[in-house]
Amino acid sequence: MRRLTRLINLKGELFSSTFTYGLTAVIKLGSSLVLTRLLSPEAYGIFGILFSVLFMLELMSDVGSTGLLIRHPRGGEIRFVHTVWTVRLIRSILNFSIVFFGAPVIAAIYHTPILTSAFRMLSIYFLLMGGESMAFILAQRDQRARIANYAEMISSAVMTVFVIVIASLLKSHFALIYGALLQRALLMVASHFFYRNIGVGIAFDREAMSDQFKFARFVLPSSLLTIVLLQYDKVVLLKLFDLSLLGIYGLAGNMLGPVTGVNFHNARVVLYARCAEYFRTDRATARKRYYSENRKLLTLSVVLPAIVAGFSHAIVAILYDARYELVGTVLMITGLAAIVIAFQNTSENLLVAFGRTHMVLAANVFRLFTIIPASLLGYYWFGFQGFLWFNLLAQFPLVCYFFLAQHRDGLLDLPDELKRFGTGLAVFFASFAAGHLLLAAIPQTWLHIGLKRH
Repeated sequence: MRRLTRLINLKGELFSSTFTYGLTAVIKLGSSLVLTRLLSPEAYGIFGILFSVLFMLELMSDVGSTGLLIRHPRGGEIRFVHTVWTVRLIRSILNFSIVFFGAPVIAAIYHTPILTSAFRMLSIYFLLMGGESMAFILAQRDQRARIANYAEMISSAVMTVFVIVIASLLKSHFALIYGALLQRALLMVASHFFYRNIGVGIAFDREAMSDQFKFARFVLPSSLLTIVLLQYDKVVLLKLFDLSLLGIYGLAGNMLGPVTGVNFHNARVVLYARCAEYFRTDRATARKRYYSENRKLLTLSVVLPAIVAGFSHAIVAILYDARYELVGTVLMITGLAAIVIAFQNTSENLLVAFGRTHMVLAANVFRLFTIIPASLLGYYWFGFQGFLWFNLLAQFPLVCYFFLAQHRDGLLDLPDELKRFGTGLAVFFASFAAGHLLLAAIPQTWLHIGLKRH
């Protein structure tokens, strides 16, 4: 019982991050089951376009305010915080103006006039972001990210109920837009209940402005590369393969999404703040503290994708019919890739917290010149399977690059990293065996995979 209490610690950063992210994913899944019965596919298509544009604009205008405030020694000073908030406010107003006044142009590009009013309504999202205080980022800096985690989870639950009610009345994409605005408004209001001694204010501290734009030199081009890297596989699949394979690849990605999402979230929210604190207080002990105080987080980052990869065929066999059998293979390979990517995420956050901010850009450049060529070569030699396996293999050089950088800065414990990798492989093989034993024990008539092939 005492052991369970230690694991379920509502105030613990790792537990709150994993729990809230996981529960939010469950809420989203439940809401989609209801909303897909209330809204048409066109409504989701419109909303998908809206948030794709907002996501790209958000990345293209990213100047790294969160990373700077968490890492900088002056990150707790009022004038420094107000300067960073001022920069973010200006950025939000500019983004709002681009979307609001550029809405007709964007709608014309998509040949969908209805997007004009939708974009103008959703542009308010940026103003709400700009009005949010820096409390959630300061909480992350002080390793109290649970404040933001629980706020996002609660706001997501409220938004879900609201959207379902509005969707039942409007039956249009505006239900989704109003829901997104409501959640952003709730977070904005909630942010002002914390760190009220700092609050918000207009300030222009010279050092803060200088450091902000030094940080942005690497963040902005990295964000542009992120857009390319996030979309290239879908573009390539659409050009090289048929829609069936694209659907199979997308379904596997959706199934793995909650695992990769929680790993990225834990590394960005929990690990980065911890590492920044190590280097602010005592750089000499940072390596030791990184490995000793983050053992659960580091282990969890490889265990979760290993379990999904190992049970991939069993999951697909039980939940889907024979037409989707290939999803099991895709999920296994992408799950194995997620194990390797977990090493990239943790190492990158450690190095950026150390002060190697150029690693944000360097990592994406490295990905651009390894992953894309490798996956294309894999396709050329071995088709769809080659595309997947070579994409997996191309993840390893970046891990080696990060490890070399850690070694140069005296931050690498290679035996510990190899032990973690071995743990991930052991869990994968154990899960793989357990999944196939499960399939052997279940009568074929119980499995959707046993249905007549189409």
